[in-house]
Amino acid sequence: MNLRWGGWLFSGFILLLLWFLYLMLKDPVRLSIKGKRTKGIVVAMAKVEGSEDDTVRAPVVEFVTSTGERARARSRQLIGWSLSRLGDKVTVLYNPSDPSDAHLVMLNEYRGVVFVLGFIAFVIFLWTAVIVSSGVSTFNDPFHLLPRLIAHFHLSPVRFPILFILSIVIPACGIGTYWTYQSATNLRETGIKTIGHVTGSEWNSTRFNDGSTGSGLFPMITFEDASGTSHTIRRSLARPLSRLKAGETVEVIYPTGQPDMGVVNTWDEFWPPTIFFGLMFIAFIVLFRLTLNGSVGDSKNRPNSQKKLITIGVPAIATVLIANPKDRLLQFRIDKDSTMPTTKLDDFISLEGTLSDWKSPQTVVEITKGDQFRAYLDALKPFDNFYIDFSQRLGSDRNVKSMEEEVIEEHEFEKVITGKLTNLLAKS
Repeated sequence: MNLRWGGWLFSGFILLLLWFLYLMLKDPVRLSIKGKRTKGIVVAMAKVEGSEDDTVRAPVVEFVTSTGERARARSRQLIGWSLSRLGDKVTVLYNPSDPSDAHLVMLNEYRGVVFVLGFIAFVIFLWTAVIVSSGVSTFNDPFHLLPRLIAHFHLSPVRFPILFILSIVIPACGIGTYWTYQSATNLRETGIKTIGHVTGSEWNSTRFNDGSTGSGLFPMITFEDASGTSHTIRRSLARPLSRLKAGETVEVIYPTGQPDMGVVNTWDEFWPPTIFFGLMFIAFIVLFRLTLNGSVGDSKNRPNSQKKLITIGVPAIATVLIANPKDRLLQFRIDKDSTMPTTKLDDFISLEGTLSDWKSPQTVVEITKGDQFRAYLDALKPFDNFYIDFSQRLGSDRNVKSMEEEVIEEHEFEKVITGKLTNLLAKS
């Protein structure tokens, strides 16, 4: 497939995904602009239609409109597996003239949006990675946005993987911080409080009420819910971190209708996950900023980063293929210097590369296609370590071709020769 047609294909695919994203966000955006906002409470968990799993539920939220009318809105999430609990407070967007036209503002409603956005980001990152690693600029998008993106963020084979990983973990930590904070806040605001009694300690290595696992000597706490039913829970901290002793009383809080999910009403039961995700979020943001500033992941192939190769490197000739100072993009080709024979790099022929964070030297006149400069190659790793000295202009070769163009030209030449031979055989 022609590389330019490949760029058009990727662009069309991304536009199709953006259309699906528009369909998903059309109603929420419409209600957020023309509708009204209020608070509702999760009053039921309805079975999702078409699902054979009875545990798959969708929250039903009851709210009061500005005119005093009571209305209910059900989650539009078709997958189910709701993150909400009975009694949780939920923001509702609704149409004043038709309260049944409502949308729940909670994370569970945007799973499809997050999936499509993530897939779009994955396609763009994969596409950018091909351009950065191969240096094939003809595989860009029809609007030439990706080369500008690569030049703006100074992407290179070293910096790109770092930014790619950070672009995943930063949103993940942000979502983790938000979700754990909301869960803790909702439980503290809407949870039912009661008094529990420490009945003893138990060595346990099974799963806790919140889904986590661990092992140790955990205090066991018994309490009664609003109906008088007795329940027993474990303290999340094992000894010696927890100093609770048998016979002591503690305050227990549990979600409405879910007493088995109760916890001791102390800060260490609510905030450690939020603090952890928050600190990781801040740390990764700082690392992201340092990477953009060039303090982390600085490309070793930048023109001024390997000047020591002038004295120990193998001399070669660098020919400019594309020079775009505005987008800070330089595509070049390095060949062996036939006028300076050397016993090193016998197997080396030539290499092509792209500097996406290139800055045209102020002391050099305008650089254009075909300009040649002295280059120096590492005798052990010429493709990974080289230096272009823009202060040593050697001449120009306006007929220079990239390797891709040479391959295409060679194929065209073969077609011409094959055609001539075919005609000759036919005449014979």
